Amino acid sequence: MKNVRQNDRLFRLIQFVVFDGLLVLLALSLFLTSCTQEELSPQEDIPLTSHAVKAELEPWEKEVVRLTKKMRRFHNFKVALAQGYDVDLSGYVPQMGHHYGKQELIDDLFELEKPEVLLYVPEGEEGMKFVAVEYLVTVPDPENPPAAPEGFTGSEDEWFFNTDIGMWTLHVWVAMENSDGIFAARNQALP
Repeated sequence: MKNVRQNDRLFRLIQFVVFDGLLVLLALSLFLTSCTQEELSPQEDIPLTSHAVKAELEPWEKEVVRLTKKMRRFHNFKVALAQGYDVDLSGYVPQMGHHYGKQELIDDLFELEKPEVLLYVPEGEEGMKFVAVEYLVTVPDPENPPAAPEGFTGSEDEWFFNTDIGMWTLHVWVAMENSDGIFAARNQALP
């Protein structure tokens, strides 16, 4: 019986030593393979400025963050329909998507958290993916439109007077990156 206990103890000791030895070897090999004499190529040399974080957002950026948070629920297309964004005003427009409008919001006011239109693109067999919002601001005389509305703070937003509908329009790509800018009318990433 004593021999069995000694053998059992010896076996556990061997397991412990082997396991710890393997861990030490693994750590050592990782350390040695991560050390190299080669310098980074220019493509790999990342300037420190690319990691800089802005101390504070611009006012318009804060407004975009607020809008983005408010629009989260509309990633679910059924929620948008239930909330009254139930009229496809355009069909599919290339590089924009479908424009689902909420008729009761269309007026002469810009309200940051109440865009008149939500933009969706087809996803999968029957799904719709939320990509952007659009503001519509009516004017009394479309033949002689006034200056663009005061929208986001500053001059970053790009209002466009759409003569086909006689309104000022502004797209904001809150749910899809746009290489032309968050306020660009079209998104080249879409067909």
